[in-house]
Amino acid sequence: MMRSLRTSAMLLGVSVAVLGLAIWKVAIPAFEEGERRMLEAGRLLALGSQEAALRKECEAARGELERTLARVRTTVRAIPSEPDQAQLMRMLAVGADQDVGNQVITAGDPVPATTSDASPFRAVPVTVEMESTFARVMQVLARAERDVRLVRPIHVSIVRPADAAGDAKQGEASRFVNARIELDAVYGSALEGGSR
Repeated sequence: MMRSLRTSAMLLGVSVAVLGLAIWKVAIPAFEEGERRMLEAGRLLALGSQEAALRKECEAARGELERTLARVRTTVRAIPSEPDQAQLMRMLAVGADQDVGNQVITAGDPVPATTSDASPFRAVPVTVEMESTFARVMQVLARAERDVRLVRPIHVSIVRPADAAGDAKQGEASRFVNARIELDAVYGSALEGGSR
């Protein structure tokens, strides 16, 4: 009986050893694979949250770009390659009515638009002299400012006309002011080299 007890104990020991070996060969790699997959899942979750953050940042940048482009469209002016004086004269002219006494628009010969001799840009000096209400003078300035091309105000003079005695006129004529507006309408091409 001792022998069968010893054999049973030995078989039990071998069985436990085989079971331990089987667990070590199967369970531990499975546990390590589970840990590796957990780390990979954590990494992928981090990437997913980074993608969401990057997408949100990209949307914010896109919105800022659209707002900047809208500001650029309202402030940046085009510089045409030709002077197009006829369009400029039409833009500055006001219609004849009770708010305008007279208006004279004179365009000069083109001059350099900058102090640099190498600049390809030229400017047409334009002088608007008018006798009208102050509101109509401001309307001409606003038209120049809103034009799609670059029109630079150089000098603006607005005075109330005086009578022969030097006193300001009274009555209907006192509504009018004498205005002189000097502008430069810039044209040229940045692709051209040197001055013209």
